Amino acid sequence: MSETTKKSASKVREFTEPVKEFSGLVKENYLNGLEFTFSLFEQNLKALSAQAEHVFDLEKEFMTNVSGFYKDFPKDLPFVKDLPYDGSVKKVSEHLDRYLTFRKEQIQTTKNMTEKFAKDARTMAEENIERTFSLFGDYFNRFSA
Repeated sequence: MSETTKKSASKVREFTEPVKEFSGLVKENYLNGLEFTFSLFEQNLKALSAQAEHVFDLEKEFMTNVSGFYKDFPKDLPFVKDLPYDGSVKKVSEHLDRYLTFRKEQIQTTKNMTEKFAKDARTMAEENIERTFSLFGDYFNRFSA
């Protein structure tokens, strides 16, 4: 090897080694930032889930009170006979139960979808980071070859 080739190879090595170290630090910091972001996202999902459960419990209590109101509604009042209400608490209770079942399924479906989204987003982001930094590594390895 000529001396000029050795000098250029050492200059390339002097450039690529610090860049490799720097890209490793960037990768580590990026992964830490990503981890922090997703942990915040998951904590927010837990808080949202708890709030949704609390709202569902309030709806359930409200439906119980409405159902109790219809059960206790006096049927011998003159204006009650003119209402489309036939005095059947069973129909009202069935509709309220159907609504509560729908809301419970809706909340559970939303939870499942958001948890799956968070898991998939984290996996895809980590895979993309690994691919990106492996491409950087391959690129800098070509300089030193």
